[in-house]
Amino acid sequence: MAVYRIYLVHDDGRLEPDESFYCKTDCEAVNRLRRPTRADIRAELWQGGRFVAVAGSHRPPADDRPYVTH
Repeated sequence: MAVYRIYLVHDDGRLEPDESFYCKTDCEAVNRLRRPTRADIRAELWQGGRFVAVAGSHRPPADDRPYVTH
């Protein structure tokens, strides 16, 4: 099992740790990722130093990162 972390990233650049948890796969971890209720915040899912997915924010991802819409 790997440790995954969700960070809330505000459009003004502030970073807010949100949740840490263990999952067997990226898919399992992505299923825990939810779109924040505020439009100026996105939730990013990381496993160590590896970016996994993003949810929320009115700004599209800067590259081809997986984008969660639920």
